[in-house]
Amino acid sequence: MPYKPTTLILSTLASLLISPASLATSVGSISLTADSQSVSINPNSLAIKWNNQSVNQAGLQIDGVSQQAVQLDQLSNTHFQWILKPSNIRVDAKLASTLSLSFRLAENQTVIRDQPITLSWYNLAEEEVQELYLPFSEGMRVPTSSSEWIKYLSESRDGSNTTQDLKMPFWTAKQGSQYISWHLVTATNNSLSFNQVADKLDVRAAHQFTSLNSKQPFSVSISIGDDWLSGAKQYRQWRIDNGYSSTLAEKKQANPNIEKLIGASQVYLFGADGISVQDVTDWWGLHSWLFKRAQLAIEKSARKELQGLVKGKDWLSHYHKQLLVDSINLALNTKFNAPAPTMVDNAIEAQFKAAKQKKQWLSIHAAQYLIDPQRWGQAISTDMVKNLKASGLTHLWLGFDNWMPAFYQPEVIKQAKQAGYLVGTYDSYNTAIPLGLNEGWLTAQLPNQIRNTCAIELADGSKKKGFRGNGYYLNPLCETEYVSKRMSDILHFGQFDSLFIDVDATAMAREDYNLKTSESQMLRGFNSRMQSIITNNNVVLGSEDGNALTTSGIAFAHGLETIGFGWNDKEMKRDTSSPYYLGRWYPNHKPDFFFKPAKVKEPYKTLLFAPQYRIPLYQAVFHNEVINSHHWHSDSLKFSDVKIERDLTAMLYNVPAMVHLSRDEVLSPNSKRLVQLKHYQSGFKPLHQALWDKQLNRFEWLTEDGKVQQTTFSDGSKIIANFSNKVVKLAKYKLDPQSILAFLVGGNTVNWTPIEAK
Repeated sequence: MPYKPTTLILSTLASLLISPASLATSVGSISLTADSQSVSINPNSLAIKWNNQSVNQAGLQIDGVSQQAVQLDQLSNTHFQWILKPSNIRVDAKLASTLSLSFRLAENQTVIRDQPITLSWYNLAEEEVQELYLPFSEGMRVPTSSSEWIKYLSESRDGSNTTQDLKMPFWTAKQGSQYISWHLVTATNNSLSFNQVADKLDVRAAHQFTSLNSKQPFSVSISIGDDWLSGAKQYRQWRIDNGYSSTLAEKKQANPNIEKLIGASQVYLFGADGISVQDVTDWWGLHSWLFKRAQLAIEKSARKELQGLVKGKDWLSHYHKQLLVDSINLALNTKFNAPAPTMVDNAIEAQFKAAKQKKQWLSIHAAQYLIDPQRWGQAISTDMVKNLKASGLTHLWLGFDNWMPAFYQPEVIKQAKQAGYLVGTYDSYNTAIPLGLNEGWLTAQLPNQIRNTCAIELADGSKKKGFRGNGYYLNPLCETEYVSKRMSDILHFGQFDSLFIDVDATAMAREDYNLKTSESQMLRGFNSRMQSIITNNNVVLGSEDGNALTTSGIAFAHGLETIGFGWNDKEMKRDTSSPYYLGRWYPNHKPDFFFKPAKVKEPYKTLLFAPQYRIPLYQAVFHNEVINSHHWHSDSLKFSDVKIERDLTAMLYNVPAMVHLSRDEVLSPNSKRLVQLKHYQSGFKPLHQALWDKQLNRFEWLTEDGKVQQTTFSDGSKIIANFSNKVVKLAKYKLDPQSILAFLVGGNTVNWTPIEAK
């Protein structure tokens, strides 16, 4: 969400009796006090000490040039301003409960389009800091002397921005018994750098003034607290005070369907076509019909593999059966192909009609080889919904990766909603590709006019390449009426009561020199779009990540509990013989990437999944506002060697599991993935139903090694996780190995252990 600059306060010692003119040339630092707090600032270098602790080391530069403070002006006992030379940047400072600083360009200063002015202002006091708490995910606890962390952050996080990369615009450092936090009130156009100084992690931060944001000040607020969540709680209160907070309770009052999210696991359903292998009753009959009577256009490669097979002589393997079904689906997609979208027709209704035509045509010409057409389906079917209910699952969010499955079987969508489940689809307006390039990428099928006129233009004049280099990234402020109409049509024809809008909540802020949009204006565009979705359609809205700057309208998000990692690791991406190989992106109805278990490679296994390096920063801010879960690349069952740690952490933080399903994974109520979902529900549902509207207020280690941890919520409820493989005795109770023990207000207790730990 875009941020307004706060008012800044700074006080000075009453004994400082010196004229502004002499201050400009003779003062090396300014001593400041407010109540019991004492702060000194060097206005030339921005070296700052707070109660004799180093808050910021010297390092202030503008475009690599050191500065000299002039015209130091005491406006009151608590307010100072000065100007930096030669940059002419005005600095404004105030000290109250927080120390706040603001930097502003001179009013007449012009910034050239491709030559931003870089303000390097922050330099971590690495020698005095023992730990950092960084919200690059739910939260990372970083010992600053750890060589593994230094290497990881230097290689993977150097150059990070503070809108999308840093999930919330603050970080906290532990110095002795105190915790110093930096909140970037101006969260846009910033970068963080990580490197090693001696044997410690060093962090620096810079802000860029550009031709599009040159009138906006850069503001930062510094605070001191007494625990590792102090920065998160300070930021939470700031959001409340400034009107950015919107609780789940408030959202539920506006849309009662949010009740269905409470205690619900997150489920993605894979497959996009009309029939599946499970819908066929007579394989050789279907084979004969396809090649002798159907008159469908079959791909040459599939025809070569299938046509020569003879009943009684050959065997139809599972591969052959899947290829046969895929060939029919593909041929029907070609035969009943919806037109490309235009500015006057988004083609959603045409896609809906085409789905009905495919189903009707197949039921007329091939019904004798298939089960009842009302039971067909790849991503969802009436049998699947029956098995979900029969397994005892009462609360689920069911999401498709595109809307076509709902167009094939609208009655099944009604059936799922009647079962108490939320049903939604993935949609996106982040990338537009040339029409005809990849027709399976439905969300990116946008008119050429939108692809060209809404493409983000970079400072160098080029257009920003889209996802994975395809097409162009789009400005959310462009062609909003078209986007709104397409979304409404998808929701109408799919009969969805939920929507997952990709990217919008990632705070993927970019400057657009085509529409002259600053990063903060682009964030407003994302927030405005999400808010308009729930205003116009009254759906339960979710999005990717749920980053702090873009949460308008959303009730849930996917991404922060397990973030992406190892994007460039060849072993994880390409080595099919490696236990760390993540899997192929096919078959389309059930890609290995989403279903094949894998192990986690070091250093990711330790740094990203060991409980000692995790901290609930996001939940401390957003627990009662946004329900967050894993990124869909990594559901709860993906990583076999850290599953227990992930499960316990999710229960400890009170966030839902995510499990991917396909038709063949829901063949009975006792299917393995349904058993996992039912077990997750047994622990998460009672906890979340008690705590969904509570704030997470405390996080503690109950043992020195960090293997027993406790979260405390605003009503006093506590959840304790024992990550060790031993029974742990604490005061009046004992914890089973690798288990959760929760004490809820009212006397209820919940004891839960992951299936793999039993």
